[in-house]
Amino acid sequence: MVQGPGRSADHHPGGGRMPDAALRTAAPDAAAAQTLTATFFHIPNSSLMKNPACLYLVTGALCSLSFLPLAQGRTWTSVQGKSLEAEFVRLDGQKAVLKRSGGQTVSIPLAQLSREDRDFIAARGKGGAASSNPADNYHLPWPRTVKCQDNFKVETIKEEQGEYIYETPHFRFICDAKLGAGMIKRLGLLFEATHLANKTLPIGNIPPHDDSAKFPAYLYEKFSTYLENGGREGTAGIFLGTTRSGDRGKILVPFDSLGVKTMGSTYIIDRDKDSSTLIHELTHQLMSPEAKQASWFCEGSAEYMGMTPYSGGRFNFGANRSHIVSRVTEYGKKNTGGRALGDDFEAPSLESYMNMPYSQFTGENANLNYGLAALMAYYFYHMDGKGDAQRVKNYMKAIQSGSSEKEAQKLLLDGRSYEELAKEIEQKWRKAGVKIRFRSSS
Repeated sequence: MVQGPGRSADHHPGGGRMPDAALRTAAPDAAAAQTLTATFFHIPNSSLMKNPACLYLVTGALCSLSFLPLAQGRTWTSVQGKSLEAEFVRLDGQKAVLKRSGGQTVSIPLAQLSREDRDFIAARGKGGAASSNPADNYHLPWPRTVKCQDNFKVETIKEEQGEYIYETPHFRFICDAKLGAGMIKRLGLLFEATHLANKTLPIGNIPPHDDSAKFPAYLYEKFSTYLENGGREGTAGIFLGTTRSGDRGKILVPFDSLGVKTMGSTYIIDRDKDSSTLIHELTHQLMSPEAKQASWFCEGSAEYMGMTPYSGGRFNFGANRSHIVSRVTEYGKKNTGGRALGDDFEAPSLESYMNMPYSQFTGENANLNYGLAALMAYYFYHMDGKGDAQRVKNYMKAIQSGSSEKEAQKLLLDGRSYEELAKEIEQKWRKAGVKIRFRSSS
């Protein structure tokens, strides 16, 4: 979820006061719960914002991978006769994900594999082979950029009055007005690029869902219809999800939030729309359930993604620090939103902040908590230790393996007290021009 500055609060049915523009995606202690949760993304409209944050979508597509040099394992053969030795990991939609002996993974379209290989994968599926996404990318370097090419296909599933269904490699779009495959391809780039970017970050934050399923996105022509189906006033969309294993949840978005406008009898895309808020919410949908246990990490990792420069299917992680600082301390690049915390601000004690309940996190100080979460995520990804994200990788490995978040948090501390870690965070960010002043633990 994303919370803008100056928002009012609303009562969440599950208890606690929640802002009208943001409900929790998963409570810190709800890993095993079977309850419905929701998160809203909105276009901020407050006195702190010079211009409303918008949603910007452009054209593009999904990256493809080809055969790599030989490794040890089962021999796989392409329809062109090329071979690869690797271990079968999982089925990712219409691609087989294989792991080479060195730990590197490669995704190969099923259509490029031999009949024998496709039969092998089918047999594994019938035998109940695990289809979850293992967190196996910790060894990879942090990407400077992630780029999706514009070569993915859009499949038209259904076009009947009142219901039009289209599918991209990882998403299923259910619309109440006919957009057509061409428009969905242009809209779908942001969704597919966000999926790829989240999957590429080497912190194992991959949702353990059935890889043959699609992430559902419901698109509504009229805002009133969006409201009738679960949307809320003052929001630009809503993510509904559960903590049930294998459930991908669903995103509801009105056309206007996607920049879709009518021109005569056709639809066009407003390319001036900003995409940061939707990227934030998509990250929640794509997020590993375990990563949602800590409020600061759940929202910080989503803020990190939403504040990273994005254009034309490309995320530029190598140049995101200045953008994150701008969004947190000021009104954002080109005055399109931001936390406006200033470059010198007081924060809760680090211990209380890292263990803050979600209802408190999204309460009256939500704007501060969200902005600080973005800085915290950046710190653990790029500033902590040797700048290799090793401690946050250890944290993610632990919670992915079933450790409690409280126990895993010790790996972030790594022998440091909360006060010592707070000083290190303050020092690193002070060098970058941001003065954070954590209060002392009581």
